Amino acid sequence: MLSVGDIMARDLVTIGPDESIERAAGLMNRYRVGGLPVVRDGRLVGIITSRDVRGSHGNRLVVDAMSKQVVVVSEDCSLWEAKELMEQHGIERLVVVEDGRPVGVITKSRLYAELGKYVDALTGLHRAEFLQRKAADLLQQGKEIAIIFLDLDDFGAVDKELGHVWGDKILQQVAQVLRGVMEDGVDYLSRYAGDEFAVVTTRSFDEARKLAWRMVRVLAEERWPHGVSVTGSAGVAGGRRGYMREEANEKWTVADLINMASLASTRAKKDRKPVIVVGRVELQEAG
Repeated sequence: MLSVGDIMARDLVTIGPDESIERAAGLMNRYRVGGLPVVRDGRLVGIITSRDVRGSHGNRLVVDAMSKQVVVVSEDCSLWEAKELMEQHGIERLVVVEDGRPVGVITKSRLYAELGKYVDALTGLHRAEFLQRKAADLLQQGKEIAIIFLDLDDFGAVDKELGHVWGDKILQQVAQVLRGVMEDGVDYLSRYAGDEFAVVTTRSFDEARKLAWRMVRVLAEERWPHGVSVTGSAGVAGGRRGYMREEANEKWTVADLINMASLASTRAKKDRKPVIVVGRVELQEAG
C-alpha cells in the first residue's frame, strides 16, 4: 500500500518569513502552486497560501500573513490518514516533514487522484486494499476490531436471469442499502470482490455481531428490481489486544481475521444460516 512519501512532490518551493508578500505571490504564479512552506534556517515555521496572499498588501512580510499552525505528516503516513487530516482541517495541502525540516508537499488533488484507484467504480465503495489498511491502522492504535464478511447468496443466478446490466444495478443498490446501516467513523464498508462485501468496525464484538444481522436483514427486506430475491450470508471474526506490534505483524493479523470471517460466511451459506460468528480471539505478540 502506498504512503505519502510515494506520491508527494519533492521539488519544494519555499520562502522565508522575512520576504515580501509580493515575492510569495510571484513564486506561486511562477511554479503554479497554491501554497508555500515558510522556512527559517531549514526548519518549517509556517505556511502561506494563495488565499493569504490575496488578503494582504504586497509590501507586507510573509510572517505577517502566514499561518504558524501547520498540519504536517511524515513520509510513512498512509494516504487514508492524510485524507482524514485534510478533511478534518479543511485544507488543500499537507507539508511532509522529517526532523522538523520540510521534505515535500502533498496536495488534495494529487491525493484524491491516487485514492481514486482504490475506489470501486461501480458501487463507489472502497476496495479491499482500503479495508486491509484501515484494519491494520486501527490495530496499530491498540483498538479492538471486528471483520464482517458478507457474501450474496446465489448471485450468479441473478446475472443469468436478468443479465449483467441489471446485476450491476442490483450491486449498486446493495452498496446503498449496506451504507445505510453503517456509522461514520466506526464502520468502514468495502466491496471486497465481485458479490462480496466486507466491513471493519470498532464496535464491541457483540455489537459487530448485531451489525452483521442488520446487514443480512436489510437485504432480505429490501425491494429489488423485477421482484428478485437478494439475500446474503455473513461471517464475523474479531480480536482485541492491549499493546502495540510492528506493522508487518498487523497485516498478518488482519489477513487472518478476514480469512476467518470469509470462511465463516461460506459456512453460513452452506448451513443456510444468515450469520456465523467464529469467535473472539485474543491477539498476542509474536514471539
